[in-house]
Amino acid sequence: MILFLQRLGRGIKKTQAFFNYPQSQPLRQRLFGQIRNDLQNPMPNVLIVAYYFPPLGGGGTQRTLKFVRYLPEFGWKPHLLTVRDSHHLMHDDSLLQEVPEDLAITRTPAILPARFFRKALGHRAGMPRSGNTRSRRLLAGVKNLVFTCAFIPDEYVGWLPFAARAGKRIVQQNKIDVIYSSGPPNTAHVIAQRLSHHTGLPWAADLRDLWDQYPESYNPWNLRWRAKLDDDLEKKVLRQAQHIIVVSDEMRQHLLKKISGLAPESVHVITNGFDPADFEKTLTAPRSDRFTLVHSGTLFPWRSIQPFLFVMQRLGAKTPLRLKLLGVIPQADRRAIQDSGLSQHIEVFEYLPYRESLRHLVEADVLLLLIGNLPHAANMLTSKLFDYIGAQRPILALGPPGMARTLIEHENLGFVFAEDDTEAIAATLQNWITQKTNGGIAFDARPHTKYQRRQLTATLAKILAACLSDA
Repeated sequence: MILFLQRLGRGIKKTQAFFNYPQSQPLRQRLFGQIRNDLQNPMPNVLIVAYYFPPLGGGGTQRTLKFVRYLPEFGWKPHLLTVRDSHHLMHDDSLLQEVPEDLAITRTPAILPARFFRKALGHRAGMPRSGNTRSRRLLAGVKNLVFTCAFIPDEYVGWLPFAARAGKRIVQQNKIDVIYSSGPPNTAHVIAQRLSHHTGLPWAADLRDLWDQYPESYNPWNLRWRAKLDDDLEKKVLRQAQHIIVVSDEMRQHLLKKISGLAPESVHVITNGFDPADFEKTLTAPRSDRFTLVHSGTLFPWRSIQPFLFVMQRLGAKTPLRLKLLGVIPQADRRAIQDSGLSQHIEVFEYLPYRESLRHLVEADVLLLLIGNLPHAANMLTSKLFDYIGAQRPILALGPPGMARTLIEHENLGFVFAEDDTEAIAATLQNWITQKTNGGIAFDARPHTKYQRRQLTATLAKILAACLSDA
């Protein structure tokens, strides 16, 4: 009813403007053309600006994919603006089966020179980071210079002119009511901000990560002028959004503190989530007799497997334990695994299709979550944590206090330890191994409805409706 009244109000304004249009068409033709368009598009339209979308894989893709899948159930028709397939680094063609057949998708070109550096330096999915030759060090220096001076706000800025042009066309041809952007990359928010400015349409910005969460990527030399430029651009862009969405309460508090003038009621939290339908479609095998842990996701120097290797060494090589690592593993961690003498207990899988990774989660006895040691890491509620929740398996998390630890303990999802508390971690694992031997691990599996994608999309629909009310 609220959406109906909002559309009616906007319709009245459009009617007033209608009679002020130049009389280039006969009145009857213009009137019936307007009625025909309204009948064909009974739902309000939202333009979604998102770089990450199938066939690109990864956690950011899932959030946008599920929103466009479920928004029509809540009265919204999505129109997607993204890039062409050739500009994706990690592909998961199986996700294309999940894209709604009637979704209007516009894919544009993009100039992305950063792909050259990733390929030359080995920074792409499935390729270990290795080598320290003089030429590689020189190329890395050039990369840092280009990232610092040219890629503003990020390496995807070469998408901006193409997306802005296509976005204006989509707005004109489809009677868009609201603009929504999903980032990173932050370029998506700059695109949406420009479209909002030129069209007068309200805009909601969805920050899956904070704007300044990874300064080492775009300000690798920690230059003061670049940090100030990023801060100024962030404030200038986000202050023009009617509503801002983040994935945790800590992120919300951070933004309200950092950017003066933001109204608290305009900054919302929509966590990441999971879709029960994905797990229902996942074919699984009976669990192995051998106790199996699974870690899903890319490892980094600040999120390393090495602390857990000390736990496995404490348990001993004869312990019936198997660790599966799903994702890209840095060369330092690969060497640590070889040097630990535990290679026979560890299986490494490169990037897997999403449904295949879910199968490994469901078949595991326990899921390993490495939170990491960066200052902001403890307050990151990553998408894989919610996949873990959807798999309904106990979670063993290693990391400092923060939002992730609070969620796991509050929802009784498992245990969280400091990554150097080797003795306590080993004791917990030994207890689980004993439980498995004696018949099964005790765990209270619950549906956790509030983290399901359909429920989260309902919240997004309300925020989009608020955008219409504010317009």
